[in-house]
Amino acid sequence: MGDEPRGAGRVVQICGRHVGARGHGRSAQGSGCGLVPGRLVRRSRRTLPRLPLRSRLCRSGQADHRRVERDLRALRQTMTLATPAAPAGMGEGFEAMRRRRRGVALPLALGLLLTILVIVPIGFMFLGAVRTGTFVDPGAEFSWRSVILVYTTLPYLRTLGVTVGASMLVSLLACVVGIALAWLIARTDVPWKRGLENAVIAPLYLSPFVGALAWLVLASPNAGLLNVLARDIFGISGSIVNVMTAPGIIAIMALYNVPYAYMTVSSALKGMDPAMEEASYLNGAGVIQTAMKVTFPVVRPAIISAFFFVFVLTCGTFSIPAALGGTQSMPFLAVDIYRATATYPIDYARAAAIGTLLFWISLIGVAFYRFASQVATRFVTVTARGFRMREVRLRGWRALAIAFIAIYVVLAIILPYLALFYVAFTSFTSASIANASYTLANFQAVVNSVAVRQSIFNTLLIGFIAPTACVLLGVTIAYANRRMKVHGGAFLDYVAMFPIAVPGIVFGTGIFWTYLMTPAYGTIWIIVFAFVASYVPFAYRMADTSIIQVDKALEEASALCGASHWQTARQITFRLIRPGILSAWILVFIFSVREISAAILLASPSNKVLSVMSWDYLEFGNVQNAAIIGLLQTAILVIGIFVGRFVLRVRLSENG
Repeated sequence: MGDEPRGAGRVVQICGRHVGARGHGRSAQGSGCGLVPGRLVRRSRRTLPRLPLRSRLCRSGQADHRRVERDLRALRQTMTLATPAAPAGMGEGFEAMRRRRRGVALPLALGLLLTILVIVPIGFMFLGAVRTGTFVDPGAEFSWRSVILVYTTLPYLRTLGVTVGASMLVSLLACVVGIALAWLIARTDVPWKRGLENAVIAPLYLSPFVGALAWLVLASPNAGLLNVLARDIFGISGSIVNVMTAPGIIAIMALYNVPYAYMTVSSALKGMDPAMEEASYLNGAGVIQTAMKVTFPVVRPAIISAFFFVFVLTCGTFSIPAALGGTQSMPFLAVDIYRATATYPIDYARAAAIGTLLFWISLIGVAFYRFASQVATRFVTVTARGFRMREVRLRGWRALAIAFIAIYVVLAIILPYLALFYVAFTSFTSASIANASYTLANFQAVVNSVAVRQSIFNTLLIGFIAPTACVLLGVTIAYANRRMKVHGGAFLDYVAMFPIAVPGIVFGTGIFWTYLMTPAYGTIWIIVFAFVASYVPFAYRMADTSIIQVDKALEEASALCGASHWQTARQITFRLIRPGILSAWILVFIFSVREISAAILLASPSNKVLSVMSWDYLEFGNVQNAAIIGLLQTAILVIGIFVGRFVLRVRLSENG
């Protein structure tokens, strides 16, 4: 026994058979084969030792020897061995596989597609600004006339100043209200937090144009329902509220931008470590003093980000200023773009020049927004240790806080839609609300209209195609960047997020110039292209966030078990990010149904959607039919939200 080689007499179990290893090299234990139940551990680049043909194998002769050799060959094919000196782990094999499969075809295809969708329309808009006519006009030539007119003359400079100034005021008001709502819901002991938060962000999922139309019914100077009630009940002559003025337009725009400020600041407050607030309370500071000197300074980057984000959105807003007064009450650049393409004399070059001016203003706002978002990393308040949020006890102020939240919900949702229902189901709007007669005849007449039914079909079709295309493109870009690590990933990320800086009506101008001479012009496809280009940032960012949350170890384990790259993505990654994909689809669906800024520039008799149809009725003075169309549009949005929230179980708010 003393002369036997090490490992003699040991038995190695392979594929259910016991194989004697007497006298043939190192044993399974001595060689460090490391067969551990449940996983494969690779220890040497050398292949497993072959058993000599002369060995006695389980006393079964040559047949058993061949079976064992076959089992060993199968084992060698399924195991990739690594040297003990370089324990790089299982991840290196997966990384190597990804590097081998990474090529240039996918990033080139994605880059070309994003260039066509995003960059080319902006380039054509700048090109159209230096022409005297469209590309189909044989007498058109290059000229700087429109650019010089827009950039240097007093009327347009005045409109630019009004647009910037009004956007600043809207951002300020929206942030003040949004911050107050965020602090009350995130930091205090108000009841029904989930319901209150859903009510506060509800205007985000409804159409601002429908809200502006409702406030036109409520607070127009002569026939507004609030002014009529004031005359009937209190005998007040004249108007008590008028939204068809500059302050009224600013107030309504701020009202429907509050959810953006609320969501930005609320996320920062919920992730903030309360230790600094606790220290402030221990040092004798009160609730208000702590909020002003500790809480809000800590979340200041989020507040600045919310301010500039609302500023960019407001600069490109068309629906509210156009519905509440157009160029008479308060001139706005977005309204001037529409007027240049819809009123005589039509001047597409002037519209493109105004679009370039609005593009630069939005780009500056986005630059400040990105800077504020990057500065936010210096204010690290979410630590590795757990903490429990301390809620401020409002005591006697709780009723006042609930009343403040309720007033916002009433002004943004309840009161406007009550006005729309009143107008839609009464035979006329008269000076006596109590004596109004209710009827379904108006609603039935509008719904039975061929044009309205066609617009409903177009809205639903675009509402399905645009979100689907956005989600497919966004998921592909996110997966290519995060998992495949393709070349040019930074370029894809930048171009995919670039439309955030471009207002919808500016994109509509660029899409018009790009597809003017193509078969897509005048069809629903031109609107689909505009919506996909405008909303792909939302789908991409949500998919990117979802993929980041998936542990790479799951994908590595799938690859090491022999699954291909596509099988791993389909069976592991995409299944785990399914909630994020559905959330992105529902969000883009909502935006597509309610969008009017880009659709109104690209509309034709065959591709009108509900928002454009409602605008057409309002332009002709038929407020009643416009209100009915607004209710139909809202019904589609509510159904989409209901399906997403309760059927697909999609999270539509912070609290789910």
